[in-house]
Amino acid sequence: MKKIYLFFTLLIALSACDEGGILITVPSVGNYQFAINSATANGSANNSYTTQQTVDPSALFTEDSDRVKNITLNNLKYQISGYSGTAGNDVLMNFSLSTVLDGNTTEVLSATGVSLTNGLFTAFEKGKTSLKVSAAQAASIEAIIGNQESFDLVLTASFDKGIESDFNIEVVLDITGSISEITN
Repeated sequence: MKKIYLFFTLLIALSACDEGGILITVPSVGNYQFAINSATANGSANNSYTTQQTVDPSALFTEDSDRVKNITLNNLKYQISGYSGTAGNDVLMNFSLSTVLDGNTTEVLSATGVSLTNGLFTAFEKGKTSLKVSAAQAASIEAIIGNQESFDLVLTASFDKGIESDFNIEVVLDITGSISEITN
C-alpha cells in the first residue's frame, strides 16, 4: 500500500513539472489609480477626460519575469472613490480602458451608464459570464502582461453632464502567473 501511495505522490509531482523545472502558481494584484479632474472634464467639448498610467508587468511578481510561463486574469474590478455630487443630480459615466503597446491600442473594458457613486464594481471574474469584459478581452490582458514589456493603460471617460468634484477610479487586476522553478 505504501508503494502505491509513493507512486501516486511521485506522479502528481511530475505532472506539475515542465522542461525547466516545477511549475508553481503565484498570485499577484496590480492596482492602478486614475485621478479624474472635474475642471478639465467639464471644460472639454463633450465632458470627457483621458488619463493613462504605464504598467510594468515585471513589477507584478517578485520572481524573475523571464520565468513567468503563463498569466491568468482572475478578476478585474474598478472602484470609484472621492466623488461628492449633489443628491438628486446623478451623473452617468461611460468609460473605456485600453492597453497601448508599440502603438497598438486594444480596448479591454467598456462600461456605459455607470452612475458616479462611490463603490467597488466587478467587470470580470474568471468563469462567470455576462460581465463587462469578454473572454477575448481577458485573453488580451493576459497576453499583454505575459509579454513582459511595459505598456500604457489608458482610461477615457465621458459624462452625461458636468461633474461636481474630482474623483478617482482605481482599476484592480487580480492575476496568477505560472512560474517555472528550476530543479537540480
